[in-house]
Amino acid sequence: MFKHTLYTLLLCLLFVGCKSEKTDTPTPTPPPSETLTPVTATFPAAVFTDVANVKQGKASLAILDKLIAIVNATPKNATIYLSIFLFDYPALIQAIKTASERGVKVHLMVDLGRTESQETNPLTFYELKRFLEARGGEAVSIANDASSSAINHNKFALFSEVVTTTGNVQNLVFQTSHNFTEDDARKFQDAVLLPHTGLFDAYKTYWTDMKAKATAGMKDYYYKEYTDATAGINAYFMPKRRNGTSYGDDTIIEFLNSITNPATATIKIGMSDWTNTRLNIVQKLAELQTQGATIELVVKNKIDDNIMSGLRDLQQKGAYLKVYDISKANIHAKFILIQGNWKGENANILITGSHNFTNNALRNNNETMLLLKNHALFTDYSNYFDNLKTVPGI
Repeated sequence: MFKHTLYTLLLCLLFVGCKSEKTDTPTPTPPPSETLTPVTATFPAAVFTDVANVKQGKASLAILDKLIAIVNATPKNATIYLSIFLFDYPALIQAIKTASERGVKVHLMVDLGRTESQETNPLTFYELKRFLEARGGEAVSIANDASSSAINHNKFALFSEVVTTTGNVQNLVFQTSHNFTEDDARKFQDAVLLPHTGLFDAYKTYWTDMKAKATAGMKDYYYKEYTDATAGINAYFMPKRRNGTSYGDDTIIEFLNSITNPATATIKIGMSDWTNTRLNIVQKLAELQTQGATIELVVKNKIDDNIMSGLRDLQQKGAYLKVYDISKANIHAKFILIQGNWKGENANILITGSHNFTNNALRNNNETMLLLKNHALFTDYSNYFDNLKTVPGI
């Protein structure tokens, strides 16, 4: 009897102890739900890396910070499409992850077809690929087969919806010259932020076209353009080829040919890479200069010799030319400003994007150019060009 009572008492104590231990274990606190941060911004807008910082060899995170702020302001169930050549910036990687956790559908496209991108992108790409695909997004790598040196040189992002401090904005296009790297923040760069449904849809169609030809087929890409004449917006989606070969004339020459009264025209160009394969642009500028056009150029000394010789000739004949020593100042922007008679009427033309003056950029690479006619951002770019002229050259 005693043994039975003792045994029962021990069982009760054991039960109570176990129950007490289980009860005392704290219940895990669920992670806080990810919330978006409305961005303080008005659109359309232009953003530039800070000239004062860059000319001192410092990074200017202005464009990267703006991109991250917009990612952080993208709400649940919205979509983001990105296409980029180089990408390893940690803060942007984290912002994309956070957006994906918030329920944003992120569609990422990066180049992995050439040495530079193969050295920079793999860690970012595979990290985000696993993360995004587990949450309904995707990551696409590009190996452009239009030529042995072709790349996805694009630098754009598309946002179906962005929450600002003054309300929601739909169909925002973010077009820049800036790779998603901190190294690029040490160069002169530009970005355009433009909400426009037709333009957004055209970029998205282009993204889908590139995805379909990610590993094979860009050599057979069918070149497309987008036009909204009323808004003064044009977009050009490279490579400029159809039916497996080059298509049409040089787009930059087409732009310059649209100047219908050179004697009253001013042409300003800020350009990164410029190779002998686009010497025709120098020759066209010389022709326009002879006809009375005012020419101003900002470039760097890492351009081909024949190009530099031609630009110096323009300078001797009255053109403004600033050439940066790339070891001290580096321009990576690619833009053109034309002021004067354009296709028969006075206009201010802004052309920007990822397009360098190289044959690859025209005929082989995935590239985008954006043309804005009589747009408010023309003044922003004119002021930026004037700031670039203050940087010492050689």
